[in-house]
Amino acid sequence: MNSYVELADWLKTKGIGSYMQSADRLVVSNEKPARPGRNCFWVTSKGRQWFVGTFLPAGYHVPEAQEIGPLCETVFRSSPTAVYSLDPAIVTRYRLRTLTDAEAEAL
Repeated sequence: MNSYVELADWLKTKGIGSYMQSADRLVVSNEKPARPGRNCFWVTSKGRQWFVGTFLPAGYHVPEAQEIGPLCETVFRSSPTAVYSLDPAIVTRYRLRTLTDAEAEAL
């Protein structure tokens, strides 16, 4: 997927809500505003690269752009409440790279 619109449309077909929090941050949540009592996280795209972040913040680089939709669905369905970091099994399955604190803050 190459755009926030494509991703949001794809998520909608899976029954997952999303909204733009800023020009370059899509929040994945079935509530607006997102609340920690429900699962929510965000994604951003920088130079054809996708990143997933939690509100801890913890950030992850997604190596394969085509996997951003399935990854978002997996993360969203992994917990009924907000996650502070992604499950290690998800990180391994999607070959995510955990960002340093400085990298995550820069997003």
